Amino acid sequence: MIPETSYSSTRVESFQLNGGLTVTVPMPADPKHGVPFHSNNEAMGEQNEDEWHSLVHARFGVVSGIYVALRAKHPPAAAHSLRVAFWTSAWAMQHGLREDQQQLLEVVALLHEVGKIGVPDRVLQKPERLNETEQSLMDMHTQVGIEILRSSGASKELLVAITGIGTNYESANDRASLDIAAIASRLVNIVDAYDSMTSKQLYRESLSREAALAELLRMAGTQFDQKLVWSFAEIVIAHDRALQARVAERWISELEKQDVGRFFDFDDHHPSSRVGSSIIHSLNDTFYRHMMDHIDNGVIFIDSEYRVLDWNRSAARITGRSAESVQHQAWTPEIAGLCDTEGVPLSEVHCPFRSLMTNGTAGKQRLAVRTPTSTLVQVSIDVVPVANEHGIRRGGAIILEDVSETAELERKIVHLRERACQDQLTKVANRGELNRQLPEFVSYHQRSRQPGSVIICDIDFFKKINDKFSHQAGDEALIIFAKLLKDSCRETDFVARYGGEEFVILCSQCDLAEAKSLGETIRKKLKQTPLAILRNQCMTASFGVATINPEDTEESVLGRADRGLLIAKENGRDRVVSLGDKERKALNKTLRTPKGWFHWFSSAQEQTTRCELLTNVPRAVTLEKLKGFVRDFKAAVHEVSQESVILDLNFKTAPIPKLKDERMGKYRMTIKLAEMEMAPSGNKEHTKVCTLLNVEIAPLGNRDRRSDSQRSQSQRIKTELQGFLVANEMDEEIRSKVLRKIKNEAEAR
Repeated sequence: MIPETSYSSTRVESFQLNGGLTVTVPMPADPKHGVPFHSNNEAMGEQNEDEWHSLVHARFGVVSGIYVALRAKHPPAAAHSLRVAFWTSAWAMQHGLREDQQQLLEVVALLHEVGKIGVPDRVLQKPERLNETEQSLMDMHTQVGIEILRSSGASKELLVAITGIGTNYESANDRASLDIAAIASRLVNIVDAYDSMTSKQLYRESLSREAALAELLRMAGTQFDQKLVWSFAEIVIAHDRALQARVAERWISELEKQDVGRFFDFDDHHPSSRVGSSIIHSLNDTFYRHMMDHIDNGVIFIDSEYRVLDWNRSAARITGRSAESVQHQAWTPEIAGLCDTEGVPLSEVHCPFRSLMTNGTAGKQRLAVRTPTSTLVQVSIDVVPVANEHGIRRGGAIILEDVSETAELERKIVHLRERACQDQLTKVANRGELNRQLPEFVSYHQRSRQPGSVIICDIDFFKKINDKFSHQAGDEALIIFAKLLKDSCRETDFVARYGGEEFVILCSQCDLAEAKSLGETIRKKLKQTPLAILRNQCMTASFGVATINPEDTEESVLGRADRGLLIAKENGRDRVVSLGDKERKALNKTLRTPKGWFHWFSSAQEQTTRCELLTNVPRAVTLEKLKGFVRDFKAAVHEVSQESVILDLNFKTAPIPKLKDERMGKYRMTIKLAEMEMAPSGNKEHTKVCTLLNVEIAPLGNRDRRSDSQRSQSQRIKTELQGFLVANEMDEEIRSKVLRKIKNEAEAR
């Protein structure tokens, strides 16, 4: 199996080390011919490499399972470990070590990189040099390997030897005599470095053996044990054919003649007989069994004949079905109780393993497992193919990860999302969700040129209902009105409580006439429905309707609908008023007239948007939320302290809905924070600390001709900030609940 080396002649070469020391090294005439410890995979050859790997199983049957796992994870690391093991075996044989000592050196060499099983593929397979973060992940592989071996029952001697891998040699701390574990660590460090230097990497060429030896000798006494470096160099230089033959004979000796298993202490309780399979040659190896039964994820091996070959303890725990009850049976989804996430049993057509075997489809998906006790366990399933040494698919592995906690967390997040977006009394969307939906609603209908309308409505004389029938009756009236709105609208329509007794409906793909007709339908139903809470009296509502126009912003279309509502109230209530083109042009003309209240909007000198927002959490939590806002909205921090934050935000790059052909600017946000003690329920015995934010949003670089656009963008930024912080805009009702301002340390001084 190992080719013989034939040297027709030798040559003597000299190379100079750092510091001026010259080393003369005899080299074979053809250094690539017949060398048993090739330093790169190309020289070894594809067929020979398979033969070398087959030797691992023959030489180390007990520990070969973990070597197979390393080879499956990263073949280059496994090939490197095998070459290091050969060199180490040759060194041990050359120096006449006892059998138990030689076996320890060989096992340490073969498993010294097993921790790379825990290194992410993106790091192991990266073609360029690793960055600092990636290198730190790679450097952890020794510790990961130690944990793998410790959990697998490795002896203390083996763990001590593996722990020394990758550590620098310090001559000052050297002892007169070393135990075998220390020798194993130091020797493997040397051979590991030599093989790495003489192997071609994706990011660098391989060094010649001369240059690699020179580097080892240069680092002898500092990074490496000097005596071991020289003794290893002698073996490399000598190319002893007799030693090569002895190593080959040792590695191909029968497994039962070896005692490698003494480095592991297992409870061998696995079944004595198993069905043979070309998927894994050592399914019944003790090491493999121990490793499989200590993996958190469930692992199920199935061969190409759809037979269940292996079912580890985690698979039994997740599915509630023991290995003995399913092993050697024909695979079907029912065996594992596979269902969709709602608990509907999975059909053969949708079986992930069948998809792998029939069309090669593999990957992760979210499913569930129904246990024999009817418990539904949410799982993530990863189906991976298993192939033989020739790349032919021989079956697959199903990896089950119990994600019940994750699924429950996701459910809670959805629930929190609903609570954050839903008005708790009426169960329709709240003001914050309306503020998030309205810009995209307007933008979509402008982009698609589809008609879209906005209806704003409120209950007439609602205060009288509270005063005459009680506030509880008022709450019931709001609930009934909200339900009527939802029941009367299409599924594509959006209903939100705007505030108090006011509600807004966004009617997608609905023109002005259709929206007005919808308003009339709701108005008539409400007027004709006696309510028990009102002593069988009926209540009425007023409606304002507006349709989206090409030049609209969310503020303008909502303002126009609100204008219709005001007109309806001023004209006797219980009616629907829509602002068509005639009314819209008149209103726009009014808005352009620089007088009275609207003068504030058109003045070029007043483009700063100001508001007061109140969060229901302390300042420290609010600042953390602001950090998230800065990150998500790509804002630049201009200044920050406990009392104030100044941000610069580019509207173009911020994730905020944009209007068609809109010229986007940059804005400065000045936010002043102060903690307030409040009594949310009005009871001063029960208070909480909240944060008041005084917000100013001003454009950077004032341009009068863009004032309308700038005001619109400022309002959208303010809306996004309010929604992100889950804040309320300060009003008189909230202000009445403020007890005092909490002074910070600077104010206290």
